[in-house]
Amino acid sequence: MVLLDEHPIWLDGLEGALVATGVHVVAKVTCPQAALDVVDAEAPAGLVASLDLPSSPFDGIACLRVAKERAPTLRVVALSAQHDGSHLNAALAAGADAYLAKTAETREITARIRECLTGACSESPRARALAAPFGPQLTMRELEMLHLVARGYTNAQIAEKLWVTKGTVKFHLVNAYRKLGVSNRTQAARYVFEHGLADLPLAVPLTRSPLEVQA
Repeated sequence: MVLLDEHPIWLDGLEGALVATGVHVVAKVTCPQAALDVVDAEAPAGLVASLDLPSSPFDGIACLRVAKERAPTLRVVALSAQHDGSHLNAALAAGADAYLAKTAETREITARIRECLTGACSESPRARALAAPFGPQLTMRELEMLHLVARGYTNAQIAEKLWVTKGTVKFHLVNAYRKLGVSNRTQAARYVFEHGLADLPLAVPLTRSPLEVQA
């Protein structure tokens, strides 16, 4: 397994977690070209690559694409701090076998990586449908609010639950409605259930409002 990320401290932590579960780490690198060199020279079973490489002219998506072209059987896990439909779409199109947010728990990340090494790892059809070029490129915040709309929450209740202003809720929902091609809450709720968006996991659990805590 090759690990790619710009931050050595992240690489050290991930290596330690993987080694503890029996995964052999061939190399830890901080630039895409170094990762490709290792793929060519060592023929590793897998590549865990960060998509967030602001210091490199060769971005993480391009690295995944080239790595898969050079080694079609390479198992690839994409990691990103940006967990939304746009990044998921780009990673899957580049050949990633799985996509994980860096905010995920260590146990979840290592489990998914181990699954990929055995060939048992792949994104769900629903996730791929959301990421498809013709699908809605929703941010996680928009998806979070659509979940609540589909559950019958008003804008004021969503604002209270997520600890944001009603103006913020309106802003995100207007953008989400435009992406879905709907014009009101009823249509949005129907779309969420009919297209499987209600089953997509959120990056973080929805926070509970003070009223729910007291209930």
